[in-house]
Amino acid sequence: MRRFGTVIGSVTAGCLLAGCSALPSLPGLGKAAEPKAAPTPSSAAASPGAGRSVSDEEGGTIIADYIKRNNAANRARSEKLLAGFESGSSFAIDKAAYTSSRLLTKQAAYTYKPFVYTKPTFYAPPAGDAAWFLTTAHWQRGKETAKEVTYLLFAREAAGWRQVYSPDSYEDAAGKLPDLKTDGTGSAAAVAQADGKGLLMSPADFARRYAAHLSGKGTAADKTLFAADDISTGAASNRAKMAQYAKLTETVRPATRYPSYALRTADGGALAFTTFQRDRRYDVRKGPQRNYVFQKDSGLLRGHYYNSMKMTELIQVAAHIPPNDGNPAQVEVVAGYSGLTAGSGR
Repeated sequence: MRRFGTVIGSVTAGCLLAGCSALPSLPGLGKAAEPKAAPTPSSAAASPGAGRSVSDEEGGTIIADYIKRNNAANRARSEKLLAGFESGSSFAIDKAAYTSSRLLTKQAAYTYKPFVYTKPTFYAPPAGDAAWFLTTAHWQRGKETAKEVTYLLFAREAAGWRQVYSPDSYEDAAGKLPDLKTDGTGSAAAVAQADGKGLLMSPADFARRYAAHLSGKGTAADKTLFAADDISTGAASNRAKMAQYAKLTETVRPATRYPSYALRTADGGALAFTTFQRDRRYDVRKGPQRNYVFQKDSGLLRGHYYNSMKMTELIQVAAHIPPNDGNPAQVEVVAGYSGLTAGSGR
């Protein structure tokens, strides 16, 4: 992503190379995972939402604090400052991005240009319900404004409000993002993770099935449940193209240590936010040509590895689960945010 501009090496967007042959970007991670700057309140936001757990006025105050803290943390690349406004998988991804950035660029050579989000719209459950809310907004730095929507999900923890999800919509999803259902007070309806009533599958079932689909281990029947998306198609392409250079052992599972969330959509479906952990090991194939693998632009994986390379990634997704109304339908992953959090090689 564009969190630091061009001065930060992308931890996941570079080509994974074998020998001297450049292969495509690591799957589904077309934007580098780097900590995010904050959105700004807009007069075009949704109705005041006094009946919600968080009104627009309260949301604006929370986001104003997020702006100040985020820019300070990004400028210093400080995990301590980062912990003041992020938690969950967002914090884990961005903490690793700070580490990678510091290893690639010394502070004396590092420059930072703040950025914001424009046109935020707030969605929150009714007052008295769960203390979390969702904001949709657009990234902006200077005169450049992204067409893609960013979903910013905040949860209230003991130490205060924290941003816990921040996936960006995919370019081909523009104009196809689901509308969220709201009532007369502007409140959105939360969907429990195990609640599959009226849905093609529950949010929890989506997490389980999509993890298998992403690793290429889902059943033939399960494959028909998911529309093509950047993450899964990229993963399949990577497996095919790397096969001649290295043996890939890949495991994907729901990262259940991080909370998941879901809201009801206007069509009767749900928009689910969840995190996956993907672990991959590449064992380089031996032969007359000396092959090697490496990850471009990562401070966590800086070498050329002639024997093996291991990497762990966290992948946030937003997925539209359609209603189970008897019509043909597929779950569509519409947004993602991801980053390499650990790696080693020899």
